[in-house]
Amino acid sequence: MGEPMGFKSNQVADALREKILSGEYPHRSKLPTCRELARLYGVSYVTMHKVLASLEKSGYVTMREHVGTTVSFIQNAPTPTRRMANLITNDSLHPATLAFLEQGKEMFTEHGWEIRQFRLDEYDRKLPDEVLQAVISPDAYSVFFDVRTAFENTLASQKHFYERAIYIGEYLTDPRLTCVTSDGASEVRKLLDHFRDQGRTRTGIICYGLENMTANQRVSCWRSNMMEMGRSFQWCTEHIFFCEASQDYEDRKWMYDSFAEVLKNSRLSDLDSLYIPIERHAVLFEELCAKHGIDIPGDLAIACLGNDPC
Repeated sequence: MGEPMGFKSNQVADALREKILSGEYPHRSKLPTCRELARLYGVSYVTMHKVLASLEKSGYVTMREHVGTTVSFIQNAPTPTRRMANLITNDSLHPATLAFLEQGKEMFTEHGWEIRQFRLDEYDRKLPDEVLQAVISPDAYSVFFDVRTAFENTLASQKHFYERAIYIGEYLTDPRLTCVTSDGASEVRKLLDHFRDQGRTRTGIICYGLENMTANQRVSCWRSNMMEMGRSFQWCTEHIFFCEASQDYEDRKWMYDSFAEVLKNSRLSDLDSLYIPIERHAVLFEELCAKHGIDIPGDLAIACLGNDPC
């Protein structure tokens, strides 16, 4: 990491940033050379290089050896002339959020929007340049699915994120960002109340991993409700059925094999009901139950995300 800039350096950085924001240095324009800027602002070459590096880190400029420094910041178009939607996910998307992604693609396509889809490494500290340029395109709107917001190189583009982006699946503390989250706890509570009204009080849960906030909400609420009905903590631990979270949730064979393992588990016979987060997975599980002679819903009632228990 470089040393922090001093007072003079910060003044120079502020002055250059203002010229970029005002449009004096427009998008894709080339700045004077580092030596020319150093002479202009009365600082050393080393100091000016630090200033430009800090502006690049924030997303205002791009520095290229033998090419120079160009402005990467771009203003929003007041009235977009195209219908462009960026759908941005990470590489370990939760299955519930995957369902929202597919619904979003259908919705945008039906209304004549052009779609660009990007997948990020969840450990990226910087937003890849291709994605950043797509997000700050003056005609584009962006939807982030289970993607964090703390990227090092997006400071210059925050206005785009505030005005043209929606975050799905993550609760954000910045009130200027728009986020949509599922209340997993409320969803589970309603399902368990439904089962209880039917006299079913031994409900298991299928889980795809606990790295997602919504998944944690569901499991925590389920465990609390089961313990209120007299189940022990150990009982709850034994009746969470984990499926490997790193797989392709659209792969029918993988889901078939995963659910076949669940059905082999002797603890399944302790249950009178089971919660499965995704509708299409619940349908597949029901098919497998029929092959194993398990009557649905007589022996085992199944509930799935966004649908009445079946």
